[in-house]
Amino acid sequence: MALAQWQQLQRTWTFEDLQALPDDVGWRNFEIIDGALLVSPSTGMRHEFVSERLRALLREAGLPDFETVGPIAVDLHPSYRIPDLIVVAADTARQDVNPVPVIEVLLAVEVVSAGSETTDRVTKPAQYAAFGIPTYWRVETRPHVTLTAYRLEGDGYAHAGTWGPGETAELVAPFPVSIPIDGITP
Repeated sequence: MALAQWQQLQRTWTFEDLQALPDDVGWRNFEIIDGALLVSPSTGMRHEFVSERLRALLREAGLPDFETVGPIAVDLHPSYRIPDLIVVAADTARQDVNPVPVIEVLLAVEVVSAGSETTDRVTKPAQYAAFGIPTYWRVETRPHVTLTAYRLEGDGYAHAGTWGPGETAELVAPFPVSIPIDGITP
């Protein structure tokens, strides 16, 4: 690698830099962590199935006041994270914002997949809590689908419950919703 290429990789990344990446690298996920570029492999079919089913349940339950969108960049300056799903007020969803201001995010959801375990279980929840996102859900896909909900208490998340096969998560935040785990399982 030439010195100029190495220096380019060593610089502090911005959201504008992400936007300027060529389209032909779209099969990877890019985030910025404290100014450093994080590259992750694309998600698999199981991940997408769970994410889409969960999105549909959240959209139906939150209408007309809330919208579920994602994956979409969230501004945690100098970091920019891309949760699998977020819930925002319907008025926010109608605006053309990218990245989404963290203050607008009512729920961040991560669906864990191979290669994202530590990020989705440790790093992202710590950042989301530090920036005040009131609720965080983590969905595990292996060995079976489970949903774990957290609510912000002080500067960290408190466990609100975990549900697995045959169970239904009855959640109240960011709005009342029932999530049958078997209904989001492939």
